[in-house]
Amino acid sequence: MNKKYINLIISTTILLFLIEIFDHSNIIINTILESSFIWFKNIVPTLFPIYLITDLLLNYHFLDYLSKIFGNFMEKVFKMKKQASFVFFMSIISGFPSNSKYIKNLLDDKLINKKEANKLLMFTHFSNPLFIISSLGEEFLQNKQIGILILIIHYLTNFIIGFMLRNSYINLEDKKTKEENKKTSFVTCLTNSIYNTIKILFLLYGIITFFMIITSVIKVNIKLPSILNTLLCGLLEMTQGCFYTSKLNIPIDVKATLMTFFISFGGFSIHMQVFSILNEYQLKYKNYLFSRIIHALIASSLVYLILNFN
Repeated sequence: MNKKYINLIISTTILLFLIEIFDHSNIIINTILESSFIWFKNIVPTLFPIYLITDLLLNYHFLDYLSKIFGNFMEKVFKMKKQASFVFFMSIISGFPSNSKYIKNLLDDKLINKKEANKLLMFTHFSNPLFIISSLGEEFLQNKQIGILILIIHYLTNFIIGFMLRNSYINLEDKKTKEENKKTSFVTCLTNSIYNTIKILFLLYGIITFFMIITSVIKVNIKLPSILNTLLCGLLEMTQGCFYTSKLNIPIDVKATLMTFFISFGGFSIHMQVFSILNEYQLKYKNYLFSRIIHALIASSLVYLILNFN
């Protein structure tokens, strides 16, 4: 389609949303307040310390130490260079979209190239473990054991995808991290790390709010059955999808399956967060999208089968 017509369609859609915002201002204001609450309660406490600490660790060459410990595992299992172990293991601890930030750090320092970044992005989609166990298991499902099961399957599926992709692009040439010519004081490193962390957190806040507004506008104008509404919310913004799933009058194994699907797919909100952080490198979204669909299908199927045949 001609780019001129694409721009016209996008502009028209944005104008229609603007009209809806004025027409349903109270709903939009409440949505923004809700997104602010979610961001401040769930995103800031979990991601701010992680982003800050990892940024400081990178400044003090922690990547070199981690590469020595887990580098051989990364090379043998996933056929990725040793520096990629930092992204893989730190993403397990902090959850998405942290993986995109760590990948960006390696790209900025020219330790990996775009092909390696694409490959790494496809199997480092880890949801925050605290979110899965606490929010999904204890709060939404009121069953911590099922939360732990979802966590294990969600993480295991990343290993499966990474192993499936191990021969897709192989470049094991080891690169040294760049050394700074002059020493930087801890205060300067801390200040820069705080600035970088806050910048990313506000980017995430804007994207979360944007997708929650879209969801609210759709819900106001289109009256969908509760299950379809839940699916729509989960595909756009996974936290909302998991919350609405917990309110459905369906068996707990189906709830757990749906929630696993949502966190493994990530929602288009997470997708946009990831690619906003990596925007300057123009990585291939279709590869990432394909891996998220595969991840969601495998993980949700395994959770359903285990819960029904255990």
